Amino acid sequence: MTDLPQFQKIRELSQKWIDGTISPEERIFLFNWYDSFDDTQLELDMEQARLFSMLQQDMLRDIQERLGHTAPPIRKMGFLRPAAAAAALILVVAGVWYFSRSTAHPAAPTVAATTPSPRQDVNPGSDKATLTLADGSTINLDNASAGSLATQGGAQVSKAGEGRITYTAAAPSGEKTYNILSTPKGGQYRLTLQDGTQVWLNAGSSIRYPTAFSGKERRVEVTGEAYFDVARNPGMPFRVAVKGFTPTAAEIEVLGTQFNVNAYSDEPVLRTTLLDGAVKVVTPAASATLRPDQQAILGGSGEMKTTAVPDPDEVIAWKEGAFEFDHADIATVMRQISRWYDVEVIYQGPVTADRFSGRFSRKTSLAGVLKIMNISGVQLMAENKKIIIRTN
Repeated sequence: MTDLPQFQKIRELSQKWIDGTISPEERIFLFNWYDSFDDTQLELDMEQARLFSMLQQDMLRDIQERLGHTAPPIRKMGFLRPAAAAAALILVVAGVWYFSRSTAHPAAPTVAATTPSPRQDVNPGSDKATLTLADGSTINLDNASAGSLATQGGAQVSKAGEGRITYTAAAPSGEKTYNILSTPKGGQYRLTLQDGTQVWLNAGSSIRYPTAFSGKERRVEVTGEAYFDVARNPGMPFRVAVKGFTPTAAEIEVLGTQFNVNAYSDEPVLRTTLLDGAVKVVTPAASATLRPDQQAILGGSGEMKTTAVPDPDEVIAWKEGAFEFDHADIATVMRQISRWYDVEVIYQGPVTADRFSGRFSRKTSLAGVLKIMNISGVQLMAENKKIIIRTN
């Protein structure tokens, strides 16, 4: 029989977690329970399934209220599929806000047969990067201690705690030198340039920049995805050259602003999204000036269009430590997961045309991510840092 007092305690702790009042000891208890729970047992215990279903709905409602909007609902699992109901609940307890699938012909939710065992599970990405100095030598920032790292062309380079390096003015050297900060798959890092501009690098990205700015412009080069908060200096415009996405050259002209650039080589388009200020996206064939909450979309053959962004928070969710999707196709979802967890994605059979909406923490382990996808009706198997995906 179900241990009702224990599950009542789990319910109370889950509410504390939502409210932000949970203690460190209670958090450890709750997540240990999550890690050790075997949802297949619910198929044998209808009373337990009913309690889990009720708790799932209560927590989802509370989370929606906390977010201040109504999230796409997780389909009610009912009591004919208690294991699926339990899995949906566990995702909510683990910190998943929502994840749902849009399809013209809804199928019964399925739970994948295989998720990583604790020893095979893949941890989420973290603060990892390599700094390449002007002479070609490299510094592994994962292992570097906080403090001074080097002096480069009129700037002092320092590691300012975990996940961040800064450049501050030093004695001029008389020569212009460049450094490169690069993140691997499963890595992210933050950079403060010598002029005070701040840059966040997503997984599998890089930025090449002068160690100290001089002359009539401030110019950097990026690959992958980066978020910029540019220090204002009307007399020295800031320009971002985008590399690696397409043979078509693209450049972003900035005075002082906040914007995001997504230019991964495996993405079908290059997206520049403006959050504040003004930027101009320029190619040999076209140009577009953006207003806040607008996005310039550049195709591989050079065509460009401008569109409004209904939810800018979705674009920069990665910077805030979350995945967020709004009617995204499965390939878009899996590209983000592949980069952050450094796994290969293999499709078996036709790729579904369904769309997916959701938001969940980038601190979730790979096993947790697979549970999220499974509840939405996508069947996944994981082994040796590969995800095999079968859609129905």
